[in-house]
Amino acid sequence: MITINHSEQLDPVQLMLVQEDMALKHPNLHYTMSPGNDCIWVYWGNMNLYYIFNGTKIVGIQVD
Repeated sequence: MITINHSEQLDPVQLMLVQEDMALKHPNLHYTMSPGNDCIWVYWGNMNLYYIFNGTKIVGIQVD
């Protein structure tokens, strides 16, 4: 299950890329996506991932 906060503020292609990456790395995980500071913030429990983009390419994932 995926929850998306403020989806109108997020690029649909970037959302799709994050969902594909999460499906590969963390299948069956329930998580939330929100707009961040020039990134897409993905979080569940006490785990935070910040997907950083250059246009429509993931250029980094910061783990907090």
